[in-house]
Amino acid sequence: MTSPADNRSARHLLLIAAAATVALGAALALGWEPGIPGEWVWRANVLPVYLWPALLAGLALVVLSAVGCRPDRWQRLSSAGRAGWLAALVVVVFVLQFSLLNALGGPWTGPGAVIASPNATTYFAVSLDVHGLRQWLASYPDLMPDLPHHAATHPPGLVLLFLLVRRLCSALLVEPTPWLANTARLYSDTFGLGLAPADALAAAVSAYLIAFSGSLGLLPLYFLVRRLADARAAICAAYLAGSMPGLLLLGASPDLIIATLAITALCLAYTAWRNGSAPLAFLAGLTVAVGLFLSLAFALVLAWAFLWCVLGILASQHRRAAFRRALLGGAVALAACALFYLALYFISGYRPLAVVRASLAAHRDITTVAFARTYWKWVLMNPVECAIFVGLPLAVAALWSARGALGAAPRRGLRWFLLSALLLLVALNLSGVVRGEVGRIWLFLLWPAAVAAASWLALREQRAPIAALLVLLQVAQALLMRGYLTIYSIL
Repeated sequence: MTSPADNRSARHLLLIAAAATVALGAALALGWEPGIPGEWVWRANVLPVYLWPALLAGLALVVLSAVGCRPDRWQRLSSAGRAGWLAALVVVVFVLQFSLLNALGGPWTGPGAVIASPNATTYFAVSLDVHGLRQWLASYPDLMPDLPHHAATHPPGLVLLFLLVRRLCSALLVEPTPWLANTARLYSDTFGLGLAPADALAAAVSAYLIAFSGSLGLLPLYFLVRRLADARAAICAAYLAGSMPGLLLLGASPDLIIATLAITALCLAYTAWRNGSAPLAFLAGLTVAVGLFLSLAFALVLAWAFLWCVLGILASQHRRAAFRRALLGGAVALAACALFYLALYFISGYRPLAVVRASLAAHRDITTVAFARTYWKWVLMNPVECAIFVGLPLAVAALWSARGALGAAPRRGLRWFLLSALLLLVALNLSGVVRGEVGRIWLFLLWPAAVAAASWLALREQRAPIAALLVLLQVAQALLMRGYLTIYSIL
Protein backbone atom coordinates (compact mmCIF):
# COMPACT_ATOMS: atom_id res chain seq x y z
CA MET A 1 0.00 0.00 0.00
CA THR A 2 1.11 3.54 -0.72
CA SER A 3 1.66 5.56 2.43
CA PRO A 4 0.35 9.13 2.93
CA ALA A 5 3.98 10.28 2.82
CA ASP A 6 4.35 8.73 -0.64
CA ASN A 7 1.21 10.52 -1.82
CA ARG A 8 2.49 13.84 -0.50
CA SER A 9 5.84 13.23 -2.17
CA ALA A 10 4.15 12.56 -5.51
CA ARG A 11 1.99 15.69 -5.20
CA HIS A 12 5.02 17.82 -4.40
CA LEU A 13 6.88 16.36 -7.36
CA LEU A 14 4.02 17.13 -9.75
CA LEU A 15 3.61 20.65 -8.39
CA ILE A 16 7.31 21.41 -8.87
CA ALA A 17 7.26 19.85 -12.35
CA ALA A 18 4.21 21.91 -13.33
CA ALA A 19 5.76 25.10 -11.92
CA ALA A 20 8.96 24.46 -13.87
CA THR A 21 6.98 23.94 -17.09
CA VAL A 22 4.98 27.13 -16.56
CA ALA A 23 8.15 29.08 -15.76
CA LEU A 24 9.85 27.86 -18.93
CA GLY A 25 6.77 28.67 -21.01
CA ALA A 26 6.63 32.18 -19.56
CA ALA A 27 10.34 32.74 -20.20
CA LEU A 28 10.00 31.60 -23.82
CA ALA A 29 6.91 33.76 -24.31
CA LEU A 30 8.88 36.77 -23.03
CA GLY A 31 11.56 36.13 -25.65
CA TRP A 32 14.18 34.16 -23.74
CA GLU A 33 16.50 32.24 -26.07
CA PRO A 34 18.25 29.32 -24.29
CA GLY A 35 22.01 29.60 -24.61
CA ILE A 36 24.67 32.28 -24.19
CA PRO A 37 23.83 35.54 -26.04
CA GLY A 38 26.61 36.55 -28.39
CA GLU A 39 27.95 32.99 -28.64
CA TRP A 40 25.10 30.59 -29.44
CA VAL A 41 21.38 30.42 -28.64
CA TRP A 42 18.29 28.50 -29.69
CA ARG A 43 16.75 31.39 -31.60
CA ALA A 44 13.19 32.58 -31.11
CA ASN A 45 10.65 31.48 -33.71
CA VAL A 46 8.95 34.18 -35.78
CA LEU A 47 6.85 31.92 -38.03
CA PRO A 48 3.27 30.75 -37.43
CA VAL A 49 2.93 27.18 -36.19
CA TYR A 50 0.11 24.64 -36.51
CA LEU A 51 0.12 22.51 -33.38
CA TRP A 52 -3.34 20.90 -33.35
CA PRO A 53 -2.18 17.61 -34.93
CA ALA A 54 0.73 17.45 -32.49
CA LEU A 55 -1.61 18.20 -29.58
CA LEU A 56 -3.89 15.30 -30.54
CA ALA A 57 -0.94 12.93 -30.90
CA GLY A 58 0.41 14.13 -27.55
CA LEU A 59 -2.92 13.42 -25.86
CA ALA A 60 -2.85 9.93 -27.35
CA LEU A 61 0.56 9.42 -25.73
CA VAL A 62 -0.85 10.61 -22.39
CA VAL A 63 -3.73 8.12 -22.65
CA LEU A 64 -1.35 5.29 -23.55
CA SER A 65 0.83 6.05 -20.53
CA ALA A 66 -2.19 6.24 -18.20
CA VAL A 67 -3.46 2.85 -19.33
CA GLY A 68 -0.12 1.11 -19.84
CA CYS A 69 1.25 2.04 -16.40
CA ARG A 70 -1.75 0.82 -14.40
CA PRO A 71 -0.70 -1.46 -11.52
CA ASP A 72 -0.24 -5.11 -12.55
CA ARG A 73 -1.72 -4.51 -16.01
CA TRP A 74 1.60 -5.02 -17.75
CA GLN A 75 2.34 -8.22 -15.84
CA ARG A 76 -1.00 -9.71 -16.89
CA LEU A 77 -0.43 -9.11 -20.58
CA SER A 78 0.79 -11.91 -22.82
CA SER A 79 3.97 -11.51 -24.87
CA ALA A 80 1.85 -10.63 -27.90
CA GLY A 81 -0.08 -8.08 -25.86
CA ARG A 82 3.11 -6.41 -24.65
CA ALA A 83 4.47 -6.34 -28.18
CA GLY A 84 1.25 -4.66 -29.33
CA TRP A 85 1.48 -1.97 -26.67
CA LEU A 86 5.14 -1.30 -27.42
CA ALA A 87 4.36 -1.07 -31.14
CA ALA A 88 1.54 1.37 -30.36
CA LEU A 89 3.95 3.49 -28.28
CA VAL A 90 6.49 3.63 -31.13
CA VAL A 91 3.78 4.59 -33.64
CA VAL A 92 2.25 7.30 -31.44
CA VAL A 93 5.65 8.84 -30.70
CA PHE A 94 6.48 8.81 -34.41
CA VAL A 95 3.15 10.46 -35.27
CA LEU A 96 3.93 13.13 -32.67
CA GLN A 97 7.39 13.65 -34.19
CA PHE A 98 5.82 13.82 -37.67
CA SER A 99 3.31 16.43 -36.52
CA LEU A 100 5.98 18.59 -34.90
CA LEU A 101 8.23 18.34 -37.96
CA ASN A 102 5.39 19.66 -40.13
CA ALA A 103 4.15 22.28 -37.66
CA LEU A 104 5.50 25.18 -39.73
CA GLY A 105 3.48 24.23 -42.78
CA GLY A 106 5.21 25.44 -45.97
CA PRO A 107 7.59 23.20 -47.98
CA TRP A 108 10.56 25.52 -47.50
CA THR A 109 10.23 25.06 -43.73
CA GLY A 110 9.26 21.37 -43.82
CA PRO A 111 11.32 18.33 -42.81
CA GLY A 112 12.76 17.91 -46.31
CA ALA A 113 14.13 21.44 -46.16
CA VAL A 114 15.86 20.66 -42.87
CA ILE A 115 17.70 17.77 -44.48
CA ALA A 116 18.50 19.59 -47.74
CA SER A 117 19.63 22.81 -46.06
CA PRO A 118 23.45 23.14 -45.94
CA ASN A 119 22.98 25.35 -42.87
CA ALA A 120 20.94 22.88 -40.81
CA THR A 121 23.00 19.83 -41.78
CA THR A 122 25.65 19.46 -44.46
CA TYR A 123 25.63 15.68 -44.98
CA PHE A 124 22.86 15.62 -47.59
CA ALA A 125 24.49 18.39 -49.63
CA VAL A 126 27.84 16.59 -49.52
CA SER A 127 26.19 13.38 -50.77
CA LEU A 128 25.29 15.21 -54.00
CA ASP A 129 28.99 15.27 -54.93
CA VAL A 130 29.63 11.56 -54.30
CA HIS A 131 29.92 9.60 -57.55
CA GLY A 132 32.65 6.97 -57.38
CA LEU A 133 31.90 5.49 -53.98
CA ARG A 134 35.06 3.42 -53.45
CA GLN A 135 37.38 6.19 -54.53
CA TRP A 136 35.48 8.71 -52.41
CA LEU A 137 35.75 6.51 -49.29
CA ALA A 138 39.44 5.86 -49.87
CA SER A 139 40.19 9.58 -50.23
CA TYR A 140 37.79 10.76 -47.51
CA PRO A 141 40.50 11.79 -44.98
CA ASP A 142 42.07 14.00 -47.66
CA LEU A 143 38.70 15.55 -48.55
CA MET A 144 37.70 16.37 -44.97
CA PRO A 145 39.55 19.71 -44.59
CA ASP A 146 37.55 21.13 -47.51
CA LEU A 147 34.15 19.81 -46.40
CA PRO A 148 31.52 21.96 -44.61
CA HIS A 149 31.72 22.08 -40.81
CA HIS A 150 29.38 19.18 -39.96
CA ALA A 151 30.88 16.71 -42.44
CA ALA A 152 34.45 17.87 -41.71
CA THR A 153 34.24 16.63 -38.11
CA HIS A 154 32.49 13.30 -38.77
CA PRO A 155 33.17 9.99 -40.48
CA PRO A 156 31.37 9.42 -43.80
CA GLY A 157 28.53 7.24 -42.50
CA LEU A 158 25.81 9.89 -42.51
CA VAL A 159 26.78 11.08 -45.98
CA LEU A 160 26.51 7.50 -47.23
CA LEU A 161 23.14 7.10 -45.54
CA PHE A 162 21.72 10.07 -47.44
CA LEU A 163 23.38 8.83 -50.63
CA LEU A 164 21.65 5.47 -50.21
CA VAL A 165 18.25 7.08 -49.65
CA ARG A 166 18.76 9.34 -52.68
CA ARG A 167 19.61 6.39 -54.90
CA LEU A 168 16.64 4.36 -53.67
CA CYS A 169 14.26 7.25 -54.27
CA SER A 170 15.74 7.84 -57.70
CA ALA A 171 15.25 4.18 -58.61
CA LEU A 172 11.67 4.02 -57.27
CA LEU A 173 10.39 7.37 -58.53
CA VAL A 174 9.14 6.71 -62.06
CA GLU A 175 7.11 9.85 -62.70
CA PRO A 176 7.73 12.88 -60.45
CA THR A 177 4.61 14.79 -59.45
CA PRO A 178 4.32 18.54 -60.07
CA TRP A 179 4.54 19.08 -56.31
CA LEU A 180 7.88 17.26 -56.15
CA ALA A 181 9.22 19.17 -59.15
CA ASN A 182 8.21 22.49 -57.59
CA THR A 183 9.70 21.49 -54.24
CA ALA A 184 13.00 20.51 -55.88
CA ARG A 185 13.07 23.84 -57.70
CA LEU A 186 12.32 25.68 -54.46
CA TYR A 187 15.11 23.86 -52.57
CA SER A 188 17.56 24.49 -55.42
CA ASP A 189 16.79 28.21 -55.53
CA THR A 190 16.76 28.61 -51.73
CA PHE A 191 19.89 26.62 -50.90
CA GLY A 192 21.88 27.00 -54.12
CA LEU A 193 21.80 23.26 -54.85
CA GLY A 194 20.98 21.45 -58.05
CA LEU A 195 18.32 19.03 -56.82
CA ALA A 196 16.25 16.64 -58.91
CA PRO A 197 12.67 15.78 -57.85
CA ALA A 198 13.97 12.45 -56.54
CA ASP A 199 16.39 14.36 -54.29
CA ALA A 200 13.54 16.43 -52.84
CA LEU A 201 11.67 13.20 -52.12
CA ALA A 202 14.81 11.68 -50.58
CA ALA A 203 15.22 14.68 -48.26
CA ALA A 204 11.70 14.27 -46.87
CA VAL A 205 11.99 10.47 -46.63
CA SER A 206 15.31 10.83 -44.80
CA ALA A 207 13.76 13.13 -42.21
CA TYR A 208 10.94 10.67 -41.50
CA LEU A 209 13.33 7.71 -41.36
CA ILE A 210 15.50 9.55 -38.83
CA ALA A 211 12.45 10.39 -36.70
CA PHE A 212 11.28 6.78 -36.83
CA SER A 213 14.74 5.54 -35.86
CA GLY A 214 14.50 7.71 -32.75
CA SER A 215 11.13 6.30 -31.74
CA LEU A 216 12.49 2.77 -32.27
CA GLY A 217 15.07 3.53 -29.57
CA LEU A 218 12.31 3.09 -27.00
CA LEU A 219 12.39 -0.68 -27.63
CA PRO A 220 15.99 -1.41 -26.58
CA LEU A 221 15.48 1.01 -23.68
CA TYR A 222 12.52 -1.08 -22.53
CA PHE A 223 14.44 -4.36 -22.78
CA LEU A 224 17.48 -2.94 -20.99
CA VAL A 225 15.46 -1.57 -18.06
CA ARG A 226 13.49 -4.81 -17.84
CA ARG A 227 16.78 -6.62 -17.26
CA LEU A 228 18.16 -3.99 -14.90
CA ALA A 229 14.97 -3.68 -12.81
CA ASP A 230 11.63 -5.18 -13.85
CA ALA A 231 8.85 -4.91 -16.42
CA ARG A 232 7.00 -2.19 -14.46
CA ALA A 233 10.00 0.12 -14.45
CA ALA A 234 10.71 -0.76 -18.09
CA ILE A 235 7.33 0.33 -19.44
CA CYS A 236 7.35 3.47 -17.28
CA ALA A 237 10.81 4.34 -18.66
CA ALA A 238 9.62 3.80 -22.23
CA TYR A 239 6.64 6.14 -21.83
CA LEU A 240 8.68 8.81 -20.07
CA ALA A 241 11.49 8.64 -22.63
CA GLY A 242 8.94 8.83 -25.44
CA SER A 243 7.86 12.22 -24.13
CA MET A 244 11.33 13.83 -24.02
CA PRO A 245 11.27 17.10 -26.01
CA GLY A 246 14.67 16.29 -27.48
CA LEU A 247 13.33 13.08 -28.98
CA LEU A 248 10.12 14.73 -30.19
CA LEU A 249 11.49 18.00 -31.57
CA LEU A 250 14.74 16.84 -33.18
CA GLY A 251 12.99 14.45 -35.54
CA ALA A 252 15.13 15.41 -38.54
CA SER A 253 18.43 15.34 -36.66
CA PRO A 254 20.78 12.39 -37.31
CA ASP A 255 21.57 12.51 -33.59
CA LEU A 256 18.44 10.39 -33.11
CA ILE A 257 20.11 7.56 -35.02
CA ILE A 258 23.10 7.82 -32.70
CA ALA A 259 20.79 7.78 -29.66
CA THR A 260 19.06 4.59 -30.81
CA LEU A 261 22.33 2.85 -31.68
CA ALA A 262 23.77 3.86 -28.28
CA ILE A 263 20.97 2.35 -26.21
CA THR A 264 20.92 -0.70 -28.50
CA ALA A 265 24.66 -1.28 -27.99
CA LEU A 266 24.30 -0.95 -24.22
CA CYS A 267 21.32 -3.31 -24.15
CA LEU A 268 23.16 -5.93 -26.23
CA ALA A 269 26.35 -5.56 -24.19
CA TYR A 270 24.60 -5.93 -20.83
CA THR A 271 22.54 -8.90 -21.99
CA ALA A 272 25.67 -10.52 -23.43
CA TRP A 273 27.52 -10.04 -20.14
CA ARG A 274 24.63 -11.27 -18.04
CA ASN A 275 23.99 -14.37 -20.16
CA GLY A 276 27.60 -15.01 -21.16
CA SER A 277 26.52 -14.83 -24.80
CA ALA A 278 29.27 -14.44 -27.42
CA PRO A 279 26.80 -13.85 -30.32
CA LEU A 280 25.19 -10.94 -28.47
CA ALA A 281 28.64 -9.52 -27.65
CA PHE A 282 29.48 -9.77 -31.36
CA LEU A 283 26.29 -7.89 -32.25
CA ALA A 284 27.14 -5.25 -29.65
CA GLY A 285 30.55 -4.81 -31.29
CA LEU A 286 29.00 -4.43 -34.73
CA THR A 287 26.58 -1.84 -33.36
CA VAL A 288 29.50 0.12 -31.92
CA ALA A 289 31.33 -0.11 -35.26
CA VAL A 290 28.33 1.30 -37.13
CA GLY A 291 27.93 4.03 -34.52
CA LEU A 292 31.57 5.06 -34.88
CA PHE A 293 31.17 5.08 -38.66
CA LEU A 294 28.42 7.66 -38.21
CA SER A 295 29.93 9.77 -35.43
CA LEU A 296 33.13 9.66 -33.39
CA ALA A 297 31.06 10.85 -30.42
CA PHE A 298 29.95 7.23 -30.20
CA ALA A 299 33.27 6.59 -28.47
CA LEU A 300 31.54 8.05 -25.41
CA VAL A 301 29.26 5.00 -25.41
CA LEU A 302 32.39 2.86 -25.04
CA ALA A 303 33.54 5.05 -22.15
CA TRP A 304 30.10 4.76 -20.57
CA ALA A 305 30.07 0.96 -20.92
CA PHE A 306 33.62 0.71 -19.53
CA LEU A 307 32.80 2.86 -16.50
CA TRP A 308 29.58 0.94 -15.88
CA CYS A 309 31.49 -2.33 -16.13
CA VAL A 310 34.24 -1.22 -13.73
CA LEU A 311 31.75 -0.02 -11.12
CA GLY A 312 29.75 -3.24 -11.42
CA ILE A 313 32.81 -5.48 -11.10
CA LEU A 314 34.17 -3.59 -8.08
CA ALA A 315 30.82 -3.91 -6.32
CA SER A 316 30.31 -7.56 -7.26
CA GLN A 317 30.62 -10.34 -4.71
CA HIS A 318 32.09 -12.54 -7.46
CA ARG A 319 34.62 -10.18 -8.98
CA ARG A 320 36.68 -12.78 -10.78
CA ALA A 321 33.74 -14.35 -12.55
CA ALA A 322 32.30 -10.93 -13.44
CA PHE A 323 35.70 -9.79 -14.71
CA ARG A 324 36.14 -12.92 -16.85
CA ARG A 325 32.70 -12.51 -18.43
CA ALA A 326 33.37 -8.83 -19.11
CA LEU A 327 36.82 -9.57 -20.55
CA LEU A 328 35.56 -12.30 -22.87
CA GLY A 329 32.57 -10.27 -23.99
CA GLY A 330 34.74 -7.21 -24.57
CA ALA A 331 37.20 -9.26 -26.63
CA VAL A 332 34.40 -10.61 -28.84
CA ALA A 333 32.91 -7.13 -29.28
CA LEU A 334 36.33 -5.68 -30.12
CA ALA A 335 36.88 -8.42 -32.67
CA ALA A 336 33.53 -7.66 -34.30
CA CYS A 337 34.37 -3.96 -34.48
CA ALA A 338 37.82 -4.70 -35.95
CA LEU A 339 36.35 -7.08 -38.54
CA PHE A 340 33.90 -4.38 -39.65
CA TYR A 341 36.67 -1.88 -40.33
CA LEU A 342 39.01 -4.44 -41.85
CA ALA A 343 36.27 -5.46 -44.28
CA LEU A 344 35.61 -1.81 -45.07
CA TYR A 345 39.31 -1.20 -45.68
CA PHE A 346 39.74 -4.15 -48.06
CA ILE A 347 36.53 -3.35 -49.93
CA SER A 348 36.99 0.40 -50.34
CA GLY A 349 40.36 1.48 -48.92
CA TYR A 350 38.67 3.41 -46.10
CA ARG A 351 41.21 4.47 -43.43
CA PRO A 352 39.50 4.93 -40.06
CA LEU A 353 42.56 6.15 -38.14
CA ALA A 354 43.26 8.84 -40.73
CA VAL A 355 39.62 9.92 -40.48
CA VAL A 356 39.93 10.16 -36.69
CA ARG A 357 43.01 12.39 -36.97
CA ALA A 358 41.40 14.68 -39.55
CA SER A 359 38.16 14.84 -37.58
CA LEU A 360 39.86 15.79 -34.30
CA ALA A 361 41.93 18.46 -36.04
CA ALA A 362 38.81 19.96 -37.62
CA HIS A 363 36.96 19.82 -34.28
CA ARG A 364 39.76 21.71 -32.52
CA ASP A 365 39.73 24.38 -35.20
CA ILE A 366 35.96 24.78 -35.10
CA THR A 367 35.61 24.94 -31.30
CA THR A 368 38.63 27.16 -30.63
CA VAL A 369 38.80 29.38 -33.72
CA ALA A 370 35.75 29.36 -35.98
CA PHE A 371 33.17 29.21 -33.18
CA ALA A 372 35.13 30.15 -30.06
CA ARG A 373 32.97 30.05 -26.91
CA THR A 374 33.61 30.85 -23.26
CA TYR A 375 34.40 27.76 -21.17
CA TRP A 376 32.87 28.64 -17.80
CA LYS A 377 29.64 30.02 -19.27
CA TRP A 378 28.92 26.76 -21.05
CA VAL A 379 29.90 24.65 -18.05
CA LEU A 380 27.00 26.35 -16.29
CA MET A 381 24.63 26.45 -19.28
CA ASN A 382 25.08 22.90 -20.59
CA PRO A 383 23.24 21.19 -17.67
CA VAL A 384 20.35 23.67 -18.05
CA GLU A 385 20.05 22.88 -21.75
CA CYS A 386 20.20 19.14 -21.06
CA ALA A 387 17.36 19.51 -18.55
CA ILE A 388 15.28 21.46 -21.07
CA PHE A 389 15.67 18.85 -23.79
CA VAL A 390 15.10 15.97 -21.39
CA GLY A 391 12.02 17.89 -20.31
CA LEU A 392 11.89 19.85 -17.07
CA PRO A 393 9.14 17.60 -15.61
CA LEU A 394 11.21 14.51 -16.32
CA ALA A 395 14.40 16.20 -15.07
CA VAL A 396 12.62 17.08 -11.81
CA ALA A 397 11.35 13.49 -11.49
CA ALA A 398 14.83 12.09 -12.16
CA LEU A 399 16.39 14.32 -9.50
CA TRP A 400 13.52 13.51 -7.14
CA SER A 401 14.23 9.80 -7.49
CA ALA A 402 18.03 10.10 -7.43
CA ARG A 403 18.45 8.99 -3.85
CA GLY A 404 16.44 5.82 -4.35
CA ALA A 405 17.79 5.08 -7.82
CA LEU A 406 21.44 5.49 -6.81
CA GLY A 407 21.23 4.31 -3.24
CA ALA A 408 18.54 1.69 -2.81
CA ALA A 409 17.97 0.50 -6.37
CA PRO A 410 16.24 -2.89 -6.56
CA ARG A 411 19.22 -4.20 -8.52
CA ARG A 412 22.81 -3.06 -8.42
CA GLY A 413 23.11 -3.07 -12.21
CA LEU A 414 20.61 -0.23 -12.39
CA ARG A 415 22.50 1.77 -9.79
CA TRP A 416 25.82 1.47 -11.64
CA PHE A 417 24.16 2.19 -14.98
CA LEU A 418 22.80 5.50 -13.67
CA LEU A 419 25.93 6.44 -11.72
CA SER A 420 28.23 5.76 -14.68
CA ALA A 421 26.06 7.94 -16.93
CA LEU A 422 26.06 10.74 -14.37
CA LEU A 423 29.84 10.62 -13.92
CA LEU A 424 30.38 10.60 -17.68
CA LEU A 425 28.16 13.65 -18.20
CA VAL A 426 29.86 15.58 -15.40
CA ALA A 427 33.34 14.77 -16.74
CA LEU A 428 32.28 15.60 -20.30
CA ASN A 429 30.83 18.94 -19.24
CA LEU A 430 33.92 19.90 -17.23
CA SER A 431 36.17 18.98 -20.15
CA GLY A 432 34.67 21.80 -22.21
CA VAL A 433 34.78 19.71 -25.39
CA VAL A 434 31.20 20.69 -26.28
CA ARG A 435 29.99 24.23 -25.65
CA GLY A 436 26.37 24.61 -26.70
CA GLU A 437 23.72 22.53 -28.48
CA VAL A 438 24.15 19.74 -25.93
CA GLY A 439 20.40 19.12 -25.99
CA ARG A 440 21.04 17.74 -29.48
CA ILE A 441 24.66 16.57 -29.33
CA TRP A 442 24.35 14.72 -26.00
CA LEU A 443 20.87 13.38 -26.67
CA PHE A 444 22.23 9.81 -26.78
CA LEU A 445 23.48 10.22 -23.20
CA LEU A 446 20.14 11.43 -21.78
CA TRP A 447 18.17 8.15 -21.72
CA PRO A 448 19.10 7.56 -18.03
CA ALA A 449 16.87 10.47 -16.95
CA ALA A 450 13.81 8.41 -17.92
CA VAL A 451 15.31 5.30 -16.29
CA ALA A 452 15.95 7.10 -12.98
CA ALA A 453 12.43 8.53 -12.84
CA ALA A 454 10.90 5.18 -13.80
CA SER A 455 12.76 3.33 -11.04
CA TRP A 456 10.98 5.57 -8.51
CA LEU A 457 7.67 5.63 -10.33
CA ALA A 458 7.42 1.84 -10.68
CA LEU A 459 7.32 1.45 -6.89
CA ARG A 460 4.25 3.70 -6.56
CA GLU A 461 0.76 2.21 -6.49
CA GLN A 462 -0.57 5.39 -8.11
CA ARG A 463 2.05 5.33 -10.88
CA ALA A 464 -0.50 5.45 -13.73
CA PRO A 465 -1.90 8.94 -12.96
CA ILE A 466 1.57 10.22 -12.01
CA ALA A 467 3.04 8.94 -15.28
CA ALA A 468 0.16 10.40 -17.29
CA LEU A 469 0.54 13.83 -15.67
CA LEU A 470 4.31 13.81 -16.19
CA VAL A 471 3.85 12.87 -19.85
CA LEU A 472 1.19 15.58 -20.21
CA LEU A 473 3.59 18.20 -18.83
CA GLN A 474 6.36 16.90 -21.08
CA VAL A 475 4.16 17.15 -24.17
CA ALA A 476 3.07 20.64 -23.14
CA GLN A 477 6.71 21.70 -22.86
CA ALA A 478 7.50 20.24 -26.29
CA LEU A 479 4.61 22.19 -27.82
CA LEU A 480 5.76 25.39 -26.12
CA MET A 481 9.28 24.91 -27.42
CA ARG A 482 8.03 24.22 -30.94
CA GLY A 483 5.95 27.37 -30.85
CA TYR A 484 8.53 29.73 -29.41
CA LEU A 485 11.90 28.38 -30.61
CA THR A 486 13.52 27.84 -33.98
CA ILE A 487 14.56 24.22 -33.66
CA TYR A 488 16.31 24.14 -37.05
CA SER A 489 18.11 27.12 -38.61
CA ILE A 490 17.40 26.33 -42.26
CA LEU A 491 18.76 29.55 -43.78
